[in-house]
Amino acid sequence: MFFVDTLEFEGLGNRSYLAGGPRGAVVVDPPRDIDQVIAAAVKRGVRIAYVAETHVHNDYVSGGLELARVTGASYLVPAAADVSFARTPVADGDTVEVDERLALRAVATPGHTPHHTTYVLERDGRGVAAFTGGSLLIGTVGRPDLVEPRLTEELARAQHASAHRLADELDDEVPVLPTHGFGSFCSSSQAEGDATTIARNAPRRRHRLARTRHSGRTEHQARRTSRRTDQPSRGGRSAAMPE
Repeated sequence: MFFVDTLEFEGLGNRSYLAGGPRGAVVVDPPRDIDQVIAAAVKRGVRIAYVAETHVHNDYVSGGLELARVTGASYLVPAAADVSFARTPVADGDTVEVDERLALRAVATPGHTPHHTTYVLERDGRGVAAFTGGSLLIGTVGRPDLVEPRLTEELARAQHASAHRLADELDDEVPVLPTHGFGSFCSSSQAEGDATTIARNAPRRRHRLARTRHSGRTEHQARRTSRRTDQPSRGGRSAAMPE
């Protein structure tokens, strides 16, 4: 079994996530007030082993450093992020074990920021959830114009490539779990609905057709295998996943 709990903070227009197995868990993009996060972990009866930031945020102060200090968790921050505090730097492809048979894999998805990283929760090597931060949102993507005006065009192109990379690498059924898009100014537009998956959120078929016309199968498509995954229930904010 594994679970994904959504922690909503309507005043910020953002979401944080607590995900894990019977014993260990990871918190993705925690809010400044960490009490709700700790309470959720206590309710689940799990130890917070990792705190992960998808990027350095422009719209709120993260409680990640404090949460890592209080819980003794490793603090995962993109290696390219310019920060002055101690953390565990993560780069594209890095993987950590959250619990037995449950891992978290870093996927570089620049665009919202140059260092933006998506985290894919994997069970037995297959993706079961994608914490996309400010990359893929629900029916939209994160804004590329908040870092530096001179970088906006470059980041917009990177955001486009990152969205398609996720569509190529992940199975259709994998839930997309963004941080932004629920009122935050980091979103290009308001989220379209409350939940989504890779299949509903990315123009995979049109992308494949266009790329095939020019260059045949892409590297990411060549690596992708046909797998099915379970996904969180859309009926609530908390979901437990069967083996």
